Amino acid sequence: MIKTNNIELPDKLTKNGFYASDKLEDRIDKKELVHIISFIELHFYKTKSINKKQSSYGLKHLVARDIGINVSNGDLIASMIMCGYRHKVEGINCYFNAKIRSAEVG
Repeated sequence: MIKTNNIELPDKLTKNGFYASDKLEDRIDKKELVHIISFIELHFYKTKSINKKQSSYGLKHLVARDIGINVSNGDLIASMIMCGYRHKVEGINCYFNAKIRSAEVG
């Protein structure tokens, strides 16, 4: 399991993605990401380049459907960063250097 305490998340990352919010309920709680991180470790792999075929918003729906819990865009982004994936921000969403390992996902 990845040690989440040593990972720094971008300042502007909130539950809804990349944008500034001072609301307490919009902040990401790293402790809530365990199931998402486990899913990523099992079903994704790193690529050399950023994959622009599916944004964080699309991936969050795929993960939520598979693990059966609500996954926010920001939770998915934080989990991918904590798993060591690079990202490219586009608006509130982003893309990663990732591909899905299993055809059974989704």
